Amino acid sequence: MYSVDKAGINKILLSFHKQIEESEGLYKAADIHLDMKNITNILYLGMGGSAIAGDLMKDVFFDQLKVPMTVVRGYHAPAFCGKNTLVVVSSYSGNTEETLSAVEQAAQSGAQVLAVTSGGKLAETAQANKWALITIPPGLPPRQALGYLFFPLYHALGNLGLIDSYSANLKSLVRFISDLAKRNKYPQAKGHVLSYDLARVIRNKVPIIYSTAPYLQTVSRRWQNQMQENGKSMAFSNVLPEMNHNEIVGWEQDTKAMSEFVVIFMENEDPHPRIKKRIELSKKIIKKRGVKVIEVYTAGKSILEKVFSLIVLGDWVSYYLALGYKKDPNEIKNIDFLKKEMARL
Repeated sequence: MYSVDKAGINKILLSFHKQIEESEGLYKAADIHLDMKNITNILYLGMGGSAIAGDLMKDVFFDQLKVPMTVVRGYHAPAFCGKNTLVVVSSYSGNTEETLSAVEQAAQSGAQVLAVTSGGKLAETAQANKWALITIPPGLPPRQALGYLFFPLYHALGNLGLIDSYSANLKSLVRFISDLAKRNKYPQAKGHVLSYDLARVIRNKVPIIYSTAPYLQTVSRRWQNQMQENGKSMAFSNVLPEMNHNEIVGWEQDTKAMSEFVVIFMENEDPHPRIKKRIELSKKIIKKRGVKVIEVYTAGKSILEKVFSLIVLGDWVSYYLALGYKKDPNEIKNIDFLKKEMARL
């Protein structure tokens, strides 16, 4: 079953909690000194798996970030970037061309820069310009380095006074994530392995994943991206309540294509009552089209536990999806082709 997993992605998934465990040490090793006195906004630059960390930061700390954060994916920095901006530039490889271009523009505005990377051109540029730099371990697929991209930055922003209720103690989260990963290791795990069963249901279908704003907003996109990169599967995502104002009408389509979809609703046990009703009504509309609807729920008590419980689950689902298609979850042939061709220009 695991023969196509040539890079040992399942071992990375099982050890995800160690990325959280090591995060405070990585932050402290960076020895960051930034002046927050006049900072009025945060600009987060990144692509792909690196950008997801910024989106999650906005979601998880929606009601705790003291200044607004904007995540930009692309070659350009926005005009508002200036001396009152903290620029967080994130690239796991350090060689993401869009991000390198954007941070060059951002730095010219007089903004303070904090870089998060495992090396490459970004590390070289950060050192040459004396930017604050958090160096994280190399050697992972960027999409599987989310813990390294998210948690050292969490410690940085917390210690810089930009997150209310910051706590450096993540031991309970580490234990929670470690236990959760073990429960997803098929067939060694005892009893029902949800991620394995979900992957079997999704296989040969096109998954559409819906989550809710604000805290789970990015999790559906994370599932989408992991199914695409790991599972080699088309996948789509959206967020409630926004999708109730546009996409829900698309479910009126009356063609054979409807039989190709499977819908996954990500839910918290205690959503806003109006969101809860919207979820119920949305499911009713979709089921009328004969489309299978699956519900997955958060686990844990804190917002971090709830959000990362679904992230861990989704990573395992995408992994088993790849194995079901007999694809190596580590390979990203189309991305490699694009990078090669872009480098020739």
